Amino acid sequence: MAAPKAISFDNFGTIIDWEGEIQKYFKAFMEKKGIENLAPKTLQRRWEEIQFDYIQIKYLPYRQILKDTLGMTCKEFGFDFTAQDCEDFSESMGKWQPFPDSHDALLELKKYTKITLITNTDNDIIKESVKQIGVEFDDIVTAEMAGAYKPSHKGFFLSQKRLGLTEKDILHAGFGFKYDIVPATELGYDTCWVNRQGEPRPLDVWETFMVGDLKTLAKVIKLMALEG
Repeated sequence: MAAPKAISFDNFGTIIDWEGEIQKYFKAFMEKKGIENLAPKTLQRRWEEIQFDYIQIKYLPYRQILKDTLGMTCKEFGFDFTAQDCEDFSESMGKWQPFPDSHDALLELKKYTKITLITNTDNDIIKESVKQIGVEFDDIVTAEMAGAYKPSHKGFFLSQKRLGLTEKDILHAGFGFKYDIVPATELGYDTCWVNRQGEPRPLDVWETFMVGDLKTLAKVIKLMALEG
């Protein structure tokens, strides 16, 4: 393989520590509510399932998704919650922190290819998130711009149009198998599953290659560029 002309990244879970930051938030939330009979990871995983289903019903701003799905999750577990709890959760996303390797790996990748985002969030949230990362991207496509959330193909098509490239020119990299690897594969992209958590394969769909972090991906792309 030659080095791609661009890499489109998922942000939350690939660059930002999505699971870790949500679990941290839920841990503080449960401590505030005096909830002791549930692990934060269990709550995070169930919330993840609820929001994945919810984003496919119709497009709503992601801040609203966060508010609604926190309430839905609390109701399912029988937890007391307030409108302010939901508001606080929706305001937290832009402050979630990147993985330790993200900043330096992205700077290394910029030496060899364009780096872009296709992200399931709002324009204002991603502005906050990019500040946390501290790296300038060549382009960003949000769910707000596309009017749909991945695994919809709309964000991928919009990204191609804005870059002036086709799927053959772009590598799509993400941790979310259902959100990213499946739709990108359907569209004919080469894909990189950034399997940071060492998750088992959830579906009989195969990525082009898999890495455990972005530092490794940067080494792979550098080798492609040097050999190409």
